[in-house]
Amino acid sequence: MDETVCAEGFGPGGCALLVTACDAGEGLHEAVRDVLRRHGGRAGADNSVAYLFHPYGLLRYATTAALSSRAYEAGAESVRRLDDGDTEVCTDPSELGRIGDLLARRGHVARQVGRAYRARQVIELDAGQAARLDVLLAELRNLQGIAQVYTNAAIPEQFLAPL
Repeated sequence: MDETVCAEGFGPGGCALLVTACDAGEGLHEAVRDVLRRHGGRAGADNSVAYLFHPYGLLRYATTAALSSRAYEAGAESVRRLDDGDTEVCTDPSELGRIGDLLARRGHVARQVGRAYRARQVIELDAGQAARLDVLLAELRNLQGIAQVYTNAAIPEQFLAPL
């Protein structure tokens, strides 16, 4: 899945939002802006928040005994086991294809291949801001064509249970 950055903006508490889409048509861009406006956020110009996120290559596999060591041998930046039992391999975006090919030749078939973003710094939200962000994120993710929504918001644990 080759995602393109569709929109950048700001949500509750000034948190950054980076929205990627599989089909970034003009109507989708306007729909994202509309959702942001309705929920107290605002659209940002190109690169207004993108610099706050670190892009990385993402490969997802069924976990096997040899996967971690083979991924590191191939040049992966990190490997971690997910709660669902799969393994996530993170790479430099420019190395994604090469590492994926090496692992495929060693018998590991990727379930997911793509690009993702990780916040370089986080903004902590209070309970009200966290609740507003939850609604905003849900509505953005429900838009046709949206692949992923990334944020640099950190929600304190005591506010997670109600969400």
